[in-house]
Amino acid sequence: MRSRFNRSGAPLAEAPSRRGWAGPNTLHAILLAFLLPQAICQSAISTWMRWEQPLTSTAAYANPNTVTLKVSYRGPNEKTMNGLGFWDGSNSFRIRCLFPEPGQWTWQTTCSDTSNAGLHNQRGSVEVAAYSGSNPLCQHGNLRAGDNHRFLAHADGTPFLWIGDTPWAAPMNSSLEDWQTYLRDRRNKLFTVLQVFCASDWAGHKDVRGNPPFLGAGLGQPNPAYWHEYEEKVQMANEQGLMVLVVGLMEPVKRYPDPASAQHFARHLVARLMGNFVILSPSFDSPFLELGNAVGRTIRESSPLHLITQHATDLAAARRYYDQPYLDFCGLQSGAGWGGKPLGADIAARNAVECSLALCQRQPPKPVVNLESRYDSEFNERQMPRLPRSCGYWSFLSGCAGYSYGCAGLFNWGLTNAQSDPQATLWTWRSAMNRPSSTEMKHLAEFFRGLDWWRLEPRHDLILNQANEPTKRMVLAKSATGDLAVAYLPDNPAITIEMSSFPPAISWRWFNPATGDALAGQGSTDRAGQKTFERPAGWEDALLALRQAPGK
Repeated sequence: MRSRFNRSGAPLAEAPSRRGWAGPNTLHAILLAFLLPQAICQSAISTWMRWEQPLTSTAAYANPNTVTLKVSYRGPNEKTMNGLGFWDGSNSFRIRCLFPEPGQWTWQTTCSDTSNAGLHNQRGSVEVAAYSGSNPLCQHGNLRAGDNHRFLAHADGTPFLWIGDTPWAAPMNSSLEDWQTYLRDRRNKLFTVLQVFCASDWAGHKDVRGNPPFLGAGLGQPNPAYWHEYEEKVQMANEQGLMVLVVGLMEPVKRYPDPASAQHFARHLVARLMGNFVILSPSFDSPFLELGNAVGRTIRESSPLHLITQHATDLAAARRYYDQPYLDFCGLQSGAGWGGKPLGADIAARNAVECSLALCQRQPPKPVVNLESRYDSEFNERQMPRLPRSCGYWSFLSGCAGYSYGCAGLFNWGLTNAQSDPQATLWTWRSAMNRPSSTEMKHLAEFFRGLDWWRLEPRHDLILNQANEPTKRMVLAKSATGDLAVAYLPDNPAITIEMSSFPPAISWRWFNPATGDALAGQGSTDRAGQKTFERPAGWEDALLALRQAPGK
């Protein structure tokens, strides 16, 4: 028997025992014991916490991954879910799950080898209690599209503010101790999502412990040693309240395997991470491919719990994926805009606004998240240091439901030659983690947490003194009723707004994206005219939040 514990020593999902009844002696459990002599029961766990059940194969296979292990779950109010099991080394198989509702759940397996008594027709029950801890993921549940399909929300309806980071190579190249240090930093800086790949060969061929991701050639036998380390890091992130976006399921090592191999691997990883808070993307910075659709459909068939997106390489690819039924939200890569000044910065700025608008205006609506934009790097530092934070505000106020930041030294964790500027001195993961730009992401999160950001819709047309340069382009989003609006001034002394759709009495607050400082004001407006708001002196960029004045 194997038990799993969180970092404080509390049990996460205790492995069931075959020695007897470990759960409450309910009438249902008593009947189950008589009717299903093979049944396995276990002690109570909580909703939205990882549960797992080990199973032991009674047969030996040359390649255990050729065995298909399915599991069906039935819960309160006849709620049902289906999932997959996976091979975990030697004669060990496992099934995992997140239970969304309290009450008694039963499960039953079906094995493609019906003669395997250890895998086929295994059954059990789980008593699931309501979660009472402090982890926001377990408190509110997994993610779904919000009610208007413009933002992401938890299962209980709580809006989810996506502030992402891109430590792509960390699951392969970080130690558990360094990963934990990084997780605490990102939690404290209010990040909510980490984006990682599977096992891309551009970052190496083995993990930090020397384990290759697959045994032998091809994708037929995932190496349990590699994926144990990988899943542990995902679990550690979840324990810190961080969602994990896993990209590249259609290209886990190289571009591009045959569809059958890619789908086979996707099923394995979905089963392995079935008990975790993850989002899954077939592609990793790839153009539109039918392979992406094939793997997307496979993920949807394999998991009822997890959101699916596509980390496509550009707007054209994102548009082609947009209408796929399996796609829960649209992933955008607005682009880093590499190139000499000013061209590169102009591209990054223009795309953050225009690509966001292009996708957010599509029908039917889907949430849009900018998954990759301008990275903080020595190259960017010499060009326009504020671009990483500016791209975040441009994206959010142009309709995106989330934004992911990136930094050299973190995206290429542990590498020495993967920077875009070969002349730059490599930042270590630790120095990159402490960059001022990451604190600016904390300021971004604090600002949007302080208002109903999910009610905002882009209204750049209300800006009457728009700048021509892309890096100075102002953006504005407002609520339908006009009781809330936010404008971003990237490098502008003032903004003039057409005020007819606003209440006559408003209050406003200036917010400094570089420092987190705020200044407040209040006044009346002429609803038939316009109003100019002057940026506080000495600020490079600024946010302006407008609200209906209290009591008006």
